[in-house]
Amino acid sequence: MVMSIGWNPYFNNKEKTIEPWLLHDFEKDFYGEELCLVIVGYIRPEANFPSLEALVEKIHDDRRVAENALDLPIYSKHRDHPFLRI
Repeated sequence: MVMSIGWNPYFNNKEKTIEPWLLHDFEKDFYGEELCLVIVGYIRPEANFPSLEALVEKIHDDRRVAENALDLPIYSKHRDHPFLRI
């Protein structure tokens, strides 16, 4: 997953939010279920963008960074973290 933690300045949010983007495609929705996340890295600080298109492009860049990083041993070892098991 890639997660935004902050105020999302492009949208002028008044409250801090946490927005995880799950990169895996699931066969069905799981709304209302408990979600366990392990944060293992940091990509970049929060920033404002001149357009929605620029924001979306940066989010997709973040996805590519995360997907590449998750294959590195320092991060891949977290795939079997006990916290992520039922």
